[in-house]
Amino acid sequence: MNKKMLGIFVCMLLIATALPVVGTMNINVRDSNDVTLVSTDGNYDVTPAPPFWWLIGSDQKQTSDCEYGMTIFPPYWVAQEFKPTKNELTAVALGFFKAGNPPAGLEITVSIRESLNGSDLTAKTVSADKITKRMWVLFDFPDINVTPEDTYYIVCRGGGGIMNECYCWLFDEKNPYTRGIAWESYDNGTTWQDLELAGQFEKIDFCFITYWQKPRNRAVNTPFLNFLENHPNLFPILRHMLGL
Repeated sequence: MNKKMLGIFVCMLLIATALPVVGTMNINVRDSNDVTLVSTDGNYDVTPAPPFWWLIGSDQKQTSDCEYGMTIFPPYWVAQEFKPTKNELTAVALGFFKAGNPPAGLEITVSIRESLNGSDLTAKTVSADKITKRMWVLFDFPDINVTPEDTYYIVCRGGGGIMNECYCWLFDEKNPYTRGIAWESYDNGTTWQDLELAGQFEKIDFCFITYWQKPRNRAVNTPFLNFLENHPNLFPILRHMLGL
């Protein structure tokens, strides 16, 4: 079977086997040692991340979570330290979920810094309205050059919300990412403290993926990409059949 026929067969199979991704989520909010932790019992699959990730070159990542997240709303900022191995940084994906009912129209800004109190090397602001469950959000900012093995920071801040009515950055504990630690600020990024000990959690790291290469295949049909994005459970089938 040639590649063209294989592609047509894969498309027909995906459409025929498409299943909606549905679920419910109950949220509990807990305050522990002045650190606000939000938990969800929603059993959502947060991989692959983000959609079409196989077309992009990823570098650093921490993709596991313990079903808890750190709230992000003014004046609370959070950050994840990392060390790239590539000399270019083109985008990051972060794992989020929604706590309560944040006001519509809120935005989340992610920037890259060489130091926590330094200026932004690049930044991207996106609408948070599409975050309706536990999911990955791609921040495709203007590309920058970075130095491999130097330390950089993914700084994340929300444009609004209040306690229990905001968005949360997922994390895992017990040092799942060994090339950097997590940080928090209670004063809009003026001062920072590490999250090596966050209440009942130790050595947490946020869920993130860094990318050094843009998608290589820009000729894929847009409606088909939208179809795949709405049915992430079909990604593994496609990758397997195409040998990606």
